Amino acid sequence: MKVIVTGMGFQGALAPDVALFGAALRSGQGVFGWTRLARSGRSFPAALYQGDVAPLDERARQVLRGRPAALQASCAAALEALQSGRWSGPDCAIVVAGSNLHQAQFADAYERFMERPAYVNPRYAASFLDSTVVAAVSEIAGLGGIGFTTGAGMASGNAALFQGWTLIRSGAARACLVVGAMSDFSELEMLAFANLGALAAPPEGSDPARASIPFDSASLGFVYGQAAAAVLLESADSAGARGALPLARLAGASIVLDGNAGTEANADGEAAAMRAALAAAGLEGSQIDYINTHGTGTPMGDRAECAAITQAVGTGAVLNSTKAITGHTIGAAGVVELVATVIQMRDNFVHPNPRLSEAIDPRLRFAGRESAPLTINAALSNGFSIGGFNTCVAVSRA
Repeated sequence: MKVIVTGMGFQGALAPDVALFGAALRSGQGVFGWTRLARSGRSFPAALYQGDVAPLDERARQVLRGRPAALQASCAAALEALQSGRWSGPDCAIVVAGSNLHQAQFADAYERFMERPAYVNPRYAASFLDSTVVAAVSEIAGLGGIGFTTGAGMASGNAALFQGWTLIRSGAARACLVVGAMSDFSELEMLAFANLGALAAPPEGSDPARASIPFDSASLGFVYGQAAAAVLLESADSAGARGALPLARLAGASIVLDGNAGTEANADGEAAAMRAALAAAGLEGSQIDYINTHGTGTPMGDRAECAAITQAVGTGAVLNSTKAITGHTIGAAGVVELVATVIQMRDNFVHPNPRLSEAIDPRLRFAGRESAPLTINAALSNGFSIGGFNTCVAVSRA
């Protein structure tokens, strides 16, 4: 059974909707700045969401009143995907990517608890659960089908796409809204990733955009970015019956564990995920025109991915990293990057990796520093995570 993308949504630091996200990708201009952490006094480059959600209807305002800006952004992206896909009615599943999403809210709640332990807000009992985004989207959009959250660390976006793809192919749902929910780190998470050596920590006062350079020999790590994205997936029969415009085909998806609970990237596991997605899509590596890589900017991770791509696909495809422009959007990344891939496929271009100067593997074809024409008939989008999660989705023209 063919699974079709019929709607897309985006909300983030970079842009407030899909159309402006596409324009930002083409330009290669990110919105990176310095953020200072209150307790430690340390500063890091980041692309942080400012909370400029488009006007919401009364139902949405009631559900989201007093809720974190990250939750509002996730719901806005979900609504845009439904609206762009012209979906109506309750018969649509929801799969949300990511858990532990609103860590800054939780840290703030704990601070207030320590100051006044007798005055805990009862709404916290519901708001800290991993079902919060599913519940909010369900009520706001009036969806009453299957719904759940799926987590695979930083590969959660692709894991959610795998789940949506599987639900439709199995016949359990004719349509599925997949939401890559926005993550909102507290200072604790930022410092933990910095101390791990994964978060880029260049000299304060330098150009923050220069820190986001995946696959460059000078890369210091990933730069945190905030975004939410959503896609409406449907069976080809459902889309055809509604007269819905197919944007692309989600042709294959995979999740492969490599048996490692640590933080090390595993090229063999990553290659296995790409091969599995290709097999599910009925594609050969030589047919792939474009790979939207995981490409975080962590030196060991980028080198492992280069080795995995060489194993599974070869050296013919153009490689790119949307994180060079958006920053690392954590659990949302897989859905954000699927939207980016579909935009480029439909508009026949490849966005730049604007600060790539010295590629770590000269055998591979990396996107250049400016946007360029490219016909993309088939593409892969990778998502990997600490804990041994290796995921990949294959996309083709509908």
